[in-house]
Amino acid sequence: MTLQEFINTLPSNNQFNLAIKLSRLALPIWNNYADKNDLSYRDTVVGLNHLVDKDLLRKTINSVEKHVQIKKFSLELSKLRSQFDDPIVALQDGDWDLSDEVKKTFYSVFNLLEHCLGKLYTIFGELTIYVSINQAVDALEKSKALTVDEIRTILEDVKSKK
Repeated sequence: MTLQEFINTLPSNNQFNLAIKLSRLALPIWNNYADKNDLSYRDTVVGLNHLVDKDLLRKTINSVEKHVQIKKFSLELSKLRSQFDDPIVALQDGDWDLSDEVKKTFYSVFNLLEHCLGKLYTIFGELTIYVSINQAVDALEKSKALTVDEIRTILEDVKSKK
């Protein structure tokens, strides 16, 4: 069974909780990078310098968790979403270069937020929550933060909580 097939068997609240858990587990990948590297980039279209908030991913995960608990839309989520706009474009345009596992961590949290804000499908027709989970798993594996067996254990634990 592929990861996508596995995710599709889970109830939506379990999918969401899994995405939060995996994004939180991947957060040290971002934090380690942010502690040792400059989080600025130059936008080649207009030539402006941008600085990404070191705590953006942590704040986003915390806000998404809070959103899940109160089950209510928050203006805070929209404000956080706007902070991703320029960095996402910079990553896509090649203006901001990150290692694969750091980039996947960043995208994982972004897609978790997108899902939380109601964007259920990507432009490619994939579930946004699945993409978030897949990116977090990929980041965790590539960085060797977790082994395949440890990830499998997390997945099975979520499955048992149906």
